[in-house]
Amino acid sequence: MLVVAPVLLAGCASGPLEIPDAVGDPVPPRSVAADSLPAEDQVWGGVIARVDNRADSTVLEVVSYPLQRQEPQTRQANTGRFRLKLDGFADPVDYRPGRRVTAVGTVSGTEEGSIGELAYVFPLLDAYSVHLWPDPEPPRPSSGVRFGIGIGIGL
Repeated sequence: MLVVAPVLLAGCASGPLEIPDAVGDPVPPRSVAADSLPAEDQVWGGVIARVDNRADSTVLEVVSYPLQRQEPQTRQANTGRFRLKLDGFADPVDYRPGRRVTAVGTVSGTEEGSIGELAYVFPLLDAYSVHLWPDPEPPRPSSGVRFGIGIGIGL
């Protein structure tokens, strides 16, 4: 039983962001329209596709993915795109395309834009809490040396 307890506790671990009680049931970004904004704050996450530094804020275009313990699950189908507004300057070296991010905020409206030549309406999440996920560790190079017992044929 003592071996199982740490595994069960790890399964209940919360994510890196403090989620306030004001956060409602998740509404996927693809379901948001200008005339039907979620009334409660949302926790959205995904992969940064583009960074736009403006005079007083930074807006990230994010490809949204379902969250598990607040972490974007990029092996699942995406749930649309959204724009994530951060107050002030967010350095594009840290907030670069391909980096995973999770944020808590208010869906304040929509912005018209495009993905390539396709017109797209992006929900706008005004973030008050943001977490950048660490980059995955690169795979270790194989040494090419293998040990084993048995008979085998190698080419």
